[in-house]
Amino acid sequence: MISNWRVTRFFKRSAVNHSSKYRRTIQAFAAGICLPLIFSGCGKPGDRAVLANVIFVRGNVVFDNGKERARQSQSVTTATKLSAGDRLETLPDAAAALSLIPGIFIQIGGGTEIVIEELRVSKRGDAMVDAMRSRLATLRINRGVIRAFLPDVGSGQCELNVQTDVGTVAAQRGALVSVRLTNETVRIVCVDGEVHWRSAAGRGTDEISEGYFQDYGPNAASSDNLKPEPTPVSDNAAAQSDVAAALEVAASFEEFILRVRNAPAPKSSHPVKP
Repeated sequence: MISNWRVTRFFKRSAVNHSSKYRRTIQAFAAGICLPLIFSGCGKPGDRAVLANVIFVRGNVVFDNGKERARQSQSVTTATKLSAGDRLETLPDAAAALSLIPGIFIQIGGGTEIVIEELRVSKRGDAMVDAMRSRLATLRINRGVIRAFLPDVGSGQCELNVQTDVGTVAAQRGALVSVRLTNETVRIVCVDGEVHWRSAAGRGTDEISEGYFQDYGPNAASSDNLKPEPTPVSDNAAAQSDVAAALEVAASFEEFILRVRNAPAPKSSHPVKP
């Protein structure tokens, strides 16, 4: 659920008023999606790679497989299945929403390029209740902005890692975070939960709490004594805009989850005869 802090401070901001079309599209998709795909994790036991699902596309969004020598871009649609190695790119006025793994959702903003590095789940044998032991998604962002939502549901480990040349952002269950990469500077805005930053230069791990943001660049101070502290979102208008956008995304994903949970089970194409 969206925390009271986020609702009272940001949910009524004007940016949220532009979300109706985005939500309607996600709602329409939710009406036809398979419930077990999102929540149950039913399938073969053990550790395995999975495919990401596209929930929503607006504008021109393309992808290709970075592992292939001759890349050939294809348009992304809600029928597209994405795997490790795929590179996605959005034009400045485009956007896409993905379910990377059950319980890990992201929205890719305009003018963004990401690469999916890893999508893995681990299941507890043939268990049907609390079946998931772990969910792990790893992305690399080359430019632009992503908003990640990890609802506080389910069991087991649930983690999203977003890699950059400067370091890696790690978010776990219950987090809502915006990650923006501009001119080699990463801005991390923690809207809900908490996120961690691991420097690529081996300068340790920073914690960014709910309601704070932090900027990291290639020339960040190496001394702990000189390391800047996270800044309250209330002190920066651009960070507040990032929060408003993340809230819009989270609200849309929460409506999507609710509709999927309440959707009737799909009818069998082979009904059982009495």
